[in-house]
Amino acid sequence: MTITANRRILLTALLGVALACVLAAAFRPSLYAPYAEGTDYFRMARGDFSNVYNFYRGRVLHPYAVRLAAQAAHAPIDANVFRAVSAGTLIAFFCFAGVYYGAEYSWAGCVLLFLLANPRLIEAYRNYYWQEMFHTAVCMLFFLLARTRPWLALPVVFLLYLTRESTIVLVGALFLVALSRRDWKLCLGVLAVALAAMKVQGALVAGGLPNHHGIPTAFLDFLRIPYNFAYNICGVEIWTNTLPTVTILPPKWVVQLPSWVHLGNIRQVGYSGFFWPNPVQTLVTLATAFGILPLVFIQKVARDWRSALHERFDVAAALVYGGLMFLLTPLVGTVPDRYVIDAWPAFWIFGAGAVSADFPAWGRKTEIVLLSVFVAWIPSLVGLAMGRPPVSGAPTLTRVTPAGAIVSLVIAAACYWAAWRFLNRRPSEKISADPSPWPLNSPAR
Repeated sequence: MTITANRRILLTALLGVALACVLAAAFRPSLYAPYAEGTDYFRMARGDFSNVYNFYRGRVLHPYAVRLAAQAAHAPIDANVFRAVSAGTLIAFFCFAGVYYGAEYSWAGCVLLFLLANPRLIEAYRNYYWQEMFHTAVCMLFFLLARTRPWLALPVVFLLYLTRESTIVLVGALFLVALSRRDWKLCLGVLAVALAAMKVQGALVAGGLPNHHGIPTAFLDFLRIPYNFAYNICGVEIWTNTLPTVTILPPKWVVQLPSWVHLGNIRQVGYSGFFWPNPVQTLVTLATAFGILPLVFIQKVARDWRSALHERFDVAAALVYGGLMFLLTPLVGTVPDRYVIDAWPAFWIFGAGAVSADFPAWGRKTEIVLLSVFVAWIPSLVGLAMGRPPVSGAPTLTRVTPAGAIVSLVIAAACYWAAWRFLNRRPSEKISADPSPWPLNSPAR
Protein backbone atom coordinates (compact mmCIF):
# COMPACT_ATOMS: atom_id res chain seq x y z
CA MET A 1 0.00 0.00 0.00
CA THR A 2 1.43 3.35 -1.04
CA ILE A 3 1.99 6.36 1.17
CA THR A 4 -0.80 8.14 -0.73
CA ALA A 5 -3.20 5.28 -0.01
CA ASN A 6 -2.26 5.29 3.67
CA ARG A 7 -2.80 9.03 3.82
CA ARG A 8 -6.19 8.68 2.13
CA ILE A 9 -7.30 5.98 4.57
CA LEU A 10 -6.13 8.09 7.52
CA LEU A 11 -7.97 11.16 6.27
CA THR A 12 -11.17 9.20 5.63
CA ALA A 13 -10.97 7.70 9.12
CA LEU A 14 -10.44 11.17 10.61
CA LEU A 15 -13.43 12.44 8.65
CA GLY A 16 -15.48 9.59 10.09
CA VAL A 17 -14.37 10.43 13.62
CA ALA A 18 -15.16 14.12 13.08
CA LEU A 19 -18.61 13.29 11.70
CA ALA A 20 -19.30 10.97 14.63
CA CYS A 21 -18.25 13.63 17.13
CA VAL A 22 -20.58 16.16 15.50
CA LEU A 23 -23.51 13.71 15.60
CA ALA A 24 -22.74 12.65 19.18
CA ALA A 25 -22.70 16.27 20.33
CA ALA A 26 -25.71 17.38 18.27
CA PHE A 27 -27.92 14.49 19.42
CA ARG A 28 -26.46 13.97 22.90
CA PRO A 29 -29.18 12.30 24.98
CA SER A 30 -30.14 13.41 28.44
CA LEU A 31 -29.53 11.22 31.46
CA TYR A 32 -32.39 8.88 32.29
CA ALA A 33 -32.97 5.79 34.41
CA PRO A 34 -32.73 2.34 32.82
CA TYR A 35 -35.99 0.86 31.60
CA ALA A 36 -37.29 -2.43 30.18
CA GLU A 37 -34.41 -4.83 29.45
CA GLY A 38 -31.93 -2.00 30.03
CA THR A 39 -32.49 -2.61 33.74
CA ASP A 40 -30.96 -6.08 33.36
CA TYR A 41 -27.93 -4.71 31.49
CA PHE A 42 -27.49 -2.11 34.23
CA ARG A 43 -27.51 -4.86 36.86
CA MET A 44 -24.99 -6.95 34.93
CA ALA A 45 -22.66 -3.96 34.59
CA ARG A 46 -22.75 -3.66 38.38
CA GLY A 47 -21.96 -7.35 38.76
CA ASP A 48 -25.45 -8.39 39.86
CA PHE A 49 -26.36 -11.45 37.80
CA SER A 50 -28.76 -12.94 40.34
CA ASN A 51 -31.82 -10.93 39.25
CA VAL A 52 -31.35 -11.05 35.49
CA TYR A 53 -33.66 -12.93 33.14
CA ASN A 54 -31.98 -15.73 31.25
CA PHE A 55 -33.09 -14.18 27.96
CA TYR A 56 -30.67 -11.28 28.56
CA ARG A 57 -28.03 -12.91 30.72
CA GLY A 58 -25.95 -14.12 27.78
CA ARG A 59 -25.46 -10.54 26.49
CA VAL A 60 -22.52 -9.83 28.76
CA LEU A 61 -19.98 -8.07 26.56
CA HIS A 62 -21.60 -4.64 26.53
CA PRO A 63 -22.23 -4.51 30.32
CA TYR A 64 -18.68 -5.73 30.88
CA ALA A 65 -17.31 -2.96 28.65
CA VAL A 66 -19.29 -0.43 30.70
CA ARG A 67 -17.85 -1.91 33.89
CA LEU A 68 -14.29 -1.64 32.53
CA ALA A 69 -14.90 1.95 31.43
CA ALA A 70 -16.17 2.87 34.90
CA GLN A 71 -13.15 1.24 36.54
CA ALA A 72 -10.75 3.04 34.19
CA ALA A 73 -12.42 6.38 34.95
CA HIS A 74 -12.73 5.61 38.68
CA ALA A 75 -16.40 6.47 38.37
CA PRO A 76 -19.57 4.78 39.62
CA ILE A 77 -21.55 2.71 37.13
CA ASP A 78 -24.43 5.00 36.23
CA ALA A 79 -26.11 6.66 33.27
CA ASN A 80 -23.04 8.83 32.63
CA VAL A 81 -20.83 5.80 31.99
CA PHE A 82 -23.39 4.08 29.77
CA ARG A 83 -23.77 7.27 27.73
CA ALA A 84 -20.00 7.69 27.42
CA VAL A 85 -19.55 4.09 26.23
CA SER A 86 -22.32 4.59 23.68
CA ALA A 87 -20.62 7.75 22.37
CA GLY A 88 -17.31 5.90 22.22
CA THR A 89 -18.78 3.04 20.22
CA LEU A 90 -20.44 5.50 17.83
CA ILE A 91 -17.05 7.10 17.20
CA ALA A 92 -15.40 3.69 16.85
CA PHE A 93 -18.00 2.63 14.29
CA PHE A 94 -17.35 5.71 12.14
CA CYS A 95 -13.59 5.25 12.51
CA PHE A 96 -13.74 1.61 11.37
CA ALA A 97 -16.06 2.59 8.54
CA GLY A 98 -13.69 5.38 7.53
CA VAL A 99 -10.80 2.91 7.28
CA TYR A 100 -12.94 0.49 5.27
CA TYR A 101 -14.28 3.19 2.92
CA GLY A 102 -10.89 4.81 2.46
CA ALA A 103 -9.29 1.50 1.50
CA GLU A 104 -12.20 0.33 -0.63
CA TYR A 105 -13.55 3.34 -2.49
CA SER A 106 -10.54 5.65 -2.78
CA TRP A 107 -11.50 9.31 -2.23
CA ALA A 108 -15.14 8.48 -3.01
CA GLY A 109 -15.23 7.01 0.49
CA CYS A 110 -15.36 10.55 1.87
CA VAL A 111 -18.69 11.07 0.08
CA LEU A 112 -20.13 7.63 0.84
CA LEU A 113 -19.27 8.05 4.52
CA PHE A 114 -22.15 10.52 4.85
CA LEU A 115 -24.60 7.64 4.25
CA LEU A 116 -23.87 6.74 7.88
CA ALA A 117 -25.34 10.00 9.18
CA ASN A 118 -28.48 7.99 9.80
CA PRO A 119 -31.21 8.57 12.42
CA ARG A 120 -31.49 4.84 13.17
CA LEU A 121 -27.81 4.74 14.08
CA ILE A 122 -28.25 7.87 16.20
CA GLU A 123 -31.27 6.27 17.87
CA ALA A 124 -29.10 3.29 18.82
CA TYR A 125 -26.54 5.67 20.30
CA ARG A 126 -29.20 7.52 22.32
CA ASN A 127 -30.64 4.30 23.77
CA TYR A 128 -27.39 3.82 25.62
CA TYR A 129 -28.50 1.14 28.10
CA TRP A 130 -29.16 -1.26 25.25
CA GLN A 131 -26.49 -2.96 23.19
CA GLU A 132 -27.46 -2.08 19.58
CA MET A 133 -24.77 0.61 19.14
CA PHE A 134 -22.11 -1.57 20.74
CA HIS A 135 -23.07 -4.56 18.57
CA THR A 136 -23.00 -2.41 15.42
CA ALA A 137 -19.48 -1.15 16.16
CA VAL A 138 -18.11 -4.64 16.85
CA CYS A 139 -19.81 -5.89 13.68
CA MET A 140 -18.11 -3.12 11.67
CA LEU A 141 -14.79 -4.29 13.10
CA PHE A 142 -15.62 -7.80 11.89
CA PHE A 143 -16.21 -6.65 8.31
CA LEU A 144 -13.11 -4.47 8.37
CA LEU A 145 -10.97 -7.46 9.33
CA ALA A 146 -12.82 -9.82 6.99
CA ARG A 147 -12.06 -7.50 4.07
CA THR A 148 -8.54 -8.92 3.81
CA ARG A 149 -8.33 -11.80 6.28
CA PRO A 150 -11.60 -13.71 6.96
CA TRP A 151 -9.81 -16.03 9.40
CA LEU A 152 -8.59 -13.05 11.41
CA ALA A 153 -12.18 -11.86 11.78
CA LEU A 154 -13.59 -15.10 13.21
CA PRO A 155 -12.69 -14.32 16.86
CA VAL A 156 -14.85 -11.19 16.53
CA VAL A 157 -17.82 -13.48 15.81
CA PHE A 158 -17.29 -14.95 19.29
CA LEU A 159 -17.48 -11.45 20.78
CA LEU A 160 -20.58 -10.61 18.75
CA TYR A 161 -22.31 -13.73 20.02
CA LEU A 162 -21.73 -12.60 23.61
CA THR A 163 -23.31 -9.27 22.71
CA ARG A 164 -26.48 -10.53 21.02
CA GLU A 165 -27.66 -14.02 20.22
CA SER A 166 -28.98 -12.81 16.84
CA THR A 167 -25.35 -13.26 15.73
CA ILE A 168 -26.51 -16.75 14.79
CA VAL A 169 -27.80 -15.15 11.56
CA LEU A 170 -24.29 -13.85 10.81
CA VAL A 171 -22.89 -17.32 11.52
CA GLY A 172 -25.37 -18.82 9.08
CA ALA A 173 -24.49 -16.23 6.43
CA LEU A 174 -20.75 -16.82 6.83
CA PHE A 175 -21.22 -20.58 6.63
CA LEU A 176 -23.35 -20.32 3.47
CA VAL A 177 -20.87 -18.00 1.76
CA ALA A 178 -17.93 -20.24 2.67
CA LEU A 179 -19.90 -23.31 1.59
CA SER A 180 -20.73 -21.74 -1.79
CA ARG A 181 -16.99 -21.31 -2.37
CA ARG A 182 -16.25 -24.82 -1.09
CA ASP A 183 -13.88 -23.39 1.46
CA TRP A 184 -14.20 -26.30 3.86
CA LYS A 185 -11.60 -25.02 6.32
CA LEU A 186 -13.44 -21.73 6.71
CA CYS A 187 -16.73 -23.60 7.13
CA LEU A 188 -15.23 -25.60 9.97
CA GLY A 189 -13.71 -22.46 11.48
CA VAL A 190 -17.06 -20.67 11.48
CA LEU A 191 -18.78 -23.65 13.08
CA ALA A 192 -16.06 -24.05 15.72
CA VAL A 193 -16.28 -20.40 16.78
CA ALA A 194 -20.07 -20.51 16.81
CA LEU A 195 -20.19 -23.68 18.92
CA ALA A 196 -17.69 -22.25 21.41
CA ALA A 197 -19.72 -19.04 21.71
CA MET A 198 -22.99 -20.94 22.09
CA LYS A 199 -21.42 -23.11 24.80
CA VAL A 200 -20.28 -20.07 26.78
CA GLN A 201 -23.55 -18.25 26.30
CA GLY A 202 -25.51 -21.35 27.29
CA ALA A 203 -23.60 -21.55 30.57
CA LEU A 204 -24.38 -17.88 31.25
CA VAL A 205 -28.06 -18.21 30.39
CA ALA A 206 -28.44 -21.28 32.59
CA GLY A 207 -27.85 -19.20 35.71
CA GLY A 208 -30.49 -16.58 34.92
CA LEU A 209 -34.07 -16.21 36.04
CA PRO A 210 -36.62 -18.11 33.93
CA ASN A 211 -38.83 -15.94 31.75
CA HIS A 212 -42.30 -15.20 33.04
CA HIS A 213 -43.82 -17.39 30.31
CA GLY A 214 -42.20 -20.43 31.91
CA ILE A 215 -41.03 -21.94 28.62
CA PRO A 216 -37.51 -22.60 27.28
CA THR A 217 -35.77 -19.63 25.70
CA ALA A 218 -35.29 -21.35 22.33
CA PHE A 219 -39.00 -22.18 22.13
CA LEU A 220 -39.87 -18.65 23.21
CA ASP A 221 -37.76 -17.27 20.37
CA PHE A 222 -39.70 -19.47 17.96
CA LEU A 223 -43.07 -18.25 19.32
CA ARG A 224 -41.97 -14.64 18.95
CA ILE A 225 -41.92 -15.01 15.15
CA PRO A 226 -45.70 -15.50 14.64
CA TYR A 227 -46.44 -13.02 17.43
CA ASN A 228 -44.31 -10.27 15.87
CA PHE A 229 -45.58 -11.10 12.38
CA ALA A 230 -49.14 -10.62 13.58
CA TYR A 231 -48.27 -7.42 15.44
CA ASN A 232 -45.97 -5.64 12.98
CA ILE A 233 -47.23 -6.84 9.60
CA CYS A 234 -50.89 -7.72 10.20
CA GLY A 235 -51.59 -5.17 12.94
CA VAL A 236 -53.11 -7.85 15.15
CA GLU A 237 -52.12 -8.04 18.80
CA ILE A 238 -52.26 -11.48 20.39
CA TRP A 239 -52.89 -11.61 24.12
CA THR A 240 -51.80 -14.23 26.67
CA ASN A 241 -52.27 -14.38 30.40
CA THR A 242 -48.48 -13.94 30.79
CA LEU A 243 -48.50 -10.60 28.92
CA PRO A 244 -51.03 -8.51 30.85
CA THR A 245 -48.81 -5.43 31.14
CA VAL A 246 -47.71 -4.96 27.54
CA THR A 247 -51.01 -5.08 25.69
CA ILE A 248 -52.52 -1.87 24.36
CA LEU A 249 -56.08 -2.84 25.29
CA PRO A 250 -57.66 -5.66 27.32
CA PRO A 251 -58.44 -8.77 25.27
CA LYS A 252 -61.65 -8.77 23.24
CA TRP A 253 -61.94 -12.53 23.59
CA VAL A 254 -60.00 -15.23 25.41
CA VAL A 255 -59.58 -18.96 24.75
CA GLN A 256 -58.68 -21.36 27.53
CA LEU A 257 -55.97 -23.76 26.35
CA PRO A 258 -56.78 -27.46 26.76
CA SER A 259 -54.90 -29.33 29.44
CA TRP A 260 -52.88 -31.34 26.92
CA VAL A 261 -51.28 -28.17 25.51
CA HIS A 262 -48.15 -27.47 27.55
CA LEU A 263 -46.90 -23.90 27.09
CA GLY A 264 -45.36 -23.23 30.47
CA ASN A 265 -47.35 -20.60 32.34
CA ILE A 266 -49.49 -19.74 29.33
CA ARG A 267 -53.01 -20.91 30.08
CA GLN A 268 -55.08 -18.43 28.04
CA VAL A 269 -54.67 -16.95 24.58
CA GLY A 270 -56.70 -14.04 23.28
CA TYR A 271 -57.03 -11.19 20.83
CA SER A 272 -56.66 -7.55 21.83
CA GLY A 273 -57.56 -5.84 18.57
CA PHE A 274 -56.46 -4.62 15.18
CA PHE A 275 -54.11 -1.62 15.06
CA TRP A 276 -53.61 -0.33 11.53
CA PRO A 277 -50.72 2.05 12.39
CA ASN A 278 -48.46 -0.95 13.14
CA PRO A 279 -48.05 -2.23 9.55
CA VAL A 280 -47.85 1.34 8.27
CA GLN A 281 -45.06 2.16 10.72
CA THR A 282 -43.28 -1.08 9.78
CA LEU A 283 -43.47 -0.17 6.09
CA VAL A 284 -42.16 3.33 6.84
CA THR A 285 -39.25 1.83 8.79
CA LEU A 286 -38.25 -0.56 6.01
CA ALA A 287 -38.68 2.07 3.28
CA THR A 288 -36.70 4.84 4.96
CA ALA A 289 -34.18 3.18 7.30
CA PHE A 290 -31.40 3.22 4.69
CA GLY A 291 -32.67 5.84 2.31
CA ILE A 292 -32.90 4.67 -1.29
CA LEU A 293 -30.16 2.07 -0.87
CA PRO A 294 -32.71 -0.80 -0.77
CA LEU A 295 -33.54 0.15 -4.36
CA VAL A 296 -29.85 0.11 -5.28
CA PHE A 297 -29.50 -3.24 -3.49
CA ILE A 298 -32.45 -4.81 -5.34
CA GLN A 299 -31.27 -3.60 -8.74
CA LYS A 300 -27.74 -4.87 -8.15
CA VAL A 301 -28.86 -8.31 -6.98
CA ALA A 302 -31.58 -8.65 -9.62
CA ARG A 303 -29.09 -8.04 -12.43
CA ASP A 304 -26.80 -10.91 -11.47
CA TRP A 305 -27.32 -12.39 -8.03
CA ARG A 306 -24.95 -15.29 -8.68
CA SER A 307 -22.04 -12.95 -9.37
CA ALA A 308 -22.99 -10.84 -6.36
CA LEU A 309 -22.82 -13.91 -4.11
CA HIS A 310 -19.35 -14.71 -5.43
CA GLU A 311 -17.84 -11.33 -4.78
CA ARG A 312 -15.11 -10.94 -2.18
CA PHE A 313 -15.91 -12.80 1.04
CA ASP A 314 -16.80 -9.77 3.18
CA VAL A 315 -19.00 -8.27 0.45
CA ALA A 316 -20.90 -11.51 -0.11
CA ALA A 317 -21.29 -11.96 3.66
CA ALA A 318 -22.63 -8.39 3.96
CA LEU A 319 -25.12 -9.13 1.18
CA VAL A 320 -26.45 -12.34 2.76
CA TYR A 321 -26.34 -11.29 6.42
CA GLY A 322 -27.70 -7.78 5.91
CA GLY A 323 -30.38 -8.99 3.52
CA LEU A 324 -31.56 -11.62 6.00
CA MET A 325 -31.62 -9.15 8.90
CA PHE A 326 -33.62 -6.71 6.78
CA LEU A 327 -36.23 -9.39 6.04
CA LEU A 328 -36.29 -10.48 9.69
CA THR A 329 -36.72 -6.95 11.06
CA PRO A 330 -40.52 -7.20 11.55
CA LEU A 331 -40.16 -10.66 13.12
CA VAL A 332 -37.50 -9.96 15.76
CA GLY A 333 -39.48 -7.70 18.10
CA THR A 334 -42.39 -5.34 18.41
CA VAL A 335 -40.31 -2.23 17.63
CA PRO A 336 -38.85 -2.66 14.11
CA ASP A 337 -37.21 0.78 14.38
CA ARG A 338 -34.84 -0.70 16.92
CA TYR A 339 -33.85 -3.83 15.00
CA VAL A 340 -33.60 -2.56 11.43
CA ILE A 341 -30.11 -1.14 12.11
CA ASP A 342 -28.81 -4.74 12.15
CA ALA A 343 -29.32 -4.85 8.37
CA TRP A 344 -26.70 -2.13 7.78
CA PRO A 345 -24.04 -4.36 6.06
CA ALA A 346 -26.35 -4.98 3.08
CA PHE A 347 -26.57 -1.25 2.42
CA TRP A 348 -23.48 0.43 3.88
CA ILE A 349 -21.08 -2.20 2.53
CA PHE A 350 -22.73 -3.97 -0.39
CA GLY A 351 -24.99 -1.04 -1.33
CA ALA A 352 -22.24 1.58 -0.99
CA GLY A 353 -20.02 -0.55 -3.19
CA ALA A 354 -22.78 -0.80 -5.80
CA VAL A 355 -23.17 2.99 -5.83
CA SER A 356 -19.43 3.48 -6.24
CA ALA A 357 -19.16 0.86 -9.01
CA ASP A 358 -22.29 1.71 -11.00
CA PHE A 359 -22.08 5.50 -10.74
CA PRO A 360 -18.40 6.42 -11.05
CA ALA A 361 -19.09 10.09 -11.82
CA TRP A 362 -18.71 12.14 -8.65
CA GLY A 363 -21.79 14.24 -9.38
CA ARG A 364 -24.22 11.34 -9.62
CA LYS A 365 -22.61 9.57 -6.68
CA THR A 366 -23.09 12.68 -4.54
CA GLU A 367 -26.70 13.09 -5.68
CA ILE A 368 -27.50 9.50 -4.69
CA VAL A 369 -25.93 9.98 -1.27
CA LEU A 370 -27.84 13.22 -0.66
CA LEU A 371 -31.16 11.71 -1.77
CA SER A 372 -30.56 8.63 0.38
CA VAL A 373 -29.75 10.71 3.45
CA PHE A 374 -32.89 12.80 2.90
CA VAL A 375 -35.12 9.71 2.65
CA ALA A 376 -33.57 8.27 5.83
CA TRP A 377 -34.47 11.45 7.72
CA ILE A 378 -38.07 11.70 6.42
CA PRO A 379 -39.73 10.26 9.58
CA SER A 380 -37.57 12.47 11.79
CA LEU A 381 -38.50 15.60 9.83
CA VAL A 382 -42.18 14.66 9.72
CA GLY A 383 -42.11 13.91 13.44
CA LEU A 384 -40.54 17.30 14.08
CA ALA A 385 -43.39 18.96 12.19
CA MET A 386 -46.32 16.82 13.34
CA GLY A 387 -45.26 15.51 16.75
CA ARG A 388 -44.16 12.13 18.09
CA PRO A 389 -45.72 9.47 20.31
CA PRO A 390 -44.50 9.36 23.93
CA VAL A 391 -41.78 6.81 24.67
CA SER A 392 -39.67 5.72 27.62
CA GLY A 393 -36.03 6.74 27.86
CA ALA A 394 -34.49 9.00 25.24
CA PRO A 395 -36.88 11.01 23.02
CA THR A 396 -37.32 9.12 19.77
CA LEU A 397 -36.09 10.36 16.40
CA THR A 398 -37.79 7.80 14.18
CA ARG A 399 -41.22 7.01 15.67
CA VAL A 400 -44.09 9.14 14.41
CA THR A 401 -47.80 9.45 15.06
CA PRO A 402 -50.18 7.44 12.84
CA ALA A 403 -50.85 10.53 10.71
CA GLY A 404 -47.12 11.20 10.52
CA ALA A 405 -46.51 7.62 9.37
CA ILE A 406 -48.91 8.07 6.45
CA VAL A 407 -47.29 11.38 5.47
CA SER A 408 -43.83 9.80 5.74
CA LEU A 409 -44.90 6.90 3.55
CA VAL A 410 -46.28 9.22 0.86
CA ILE A 411 -43.10 11.30 0.78
CA ALA A 412 -40.92 8.19 0.73
CA ALA A 413 -42.94 6.73 -2.15
CA ALA A 414 -42.44 9.92 -4.16
CA CYS A 415 -38.71 9.84 -3.44
CA TYR A 416 -38.48 6.18 -4.50
CA TRP A 417 -40.25 6.99 -7.77
CA ALA A 418 -37.79 9.81 -8.42
CA ALA A 419 -34.88 7.57 -7.42
CA TRP A 420 -36.05 4.82 -9.77
CA ARG A 421 -36.05 7.25 -12.68
CA PHE A 422 -32.71 8.65 -11.60
CA LEU A 423 -31.00 5.29 -11.18
CA ASN A 424 -32.18 4.09 -14.58
CA ARG A 425 -31.14 7.23 -16.39
CA ARG A 426 -27.85 6.41 -18.09
CA PRO A 427 -26.36 9.55 -19.58
CA SER A 428 -22.90 9.39 -21.10
CA GLU A 429 -20.50 10.06 -18.29
CA LYS A 430 -16.82 10.65 -18.04
CA ILE A 431 -15.50 7.79 -15.93
CA SER A 432 -13.48 9.03 -12.98
CA ALA A 433 -10.04 7.70 -12.15
CA ASP A 434 -11.29 5.98 -9.02
CA PRO A 435 -11.14 2.20 -9.35
CA SER A 436 -14.44 0.38 -9.00
CA PRO A 437 -14.71 -1.57 -5.75
CA TRP A 438 -14.82 -5.35 -5.97
CA PRO A 439 -15.63 -5.40 -9.72
CA LEU A 440 -17.68 -8.33 -10.92
CA ASN A 441 -14.74 -9.80 -12.82
CA SER A 442 -12.45 -9.79 -9.80
CA PRO A 443 -11.53 -13.11 -8.25
CA ALA A 444 -13.45 -13.94 -5.12
CA ARG A 445 -11.39 -14.08 -1.96
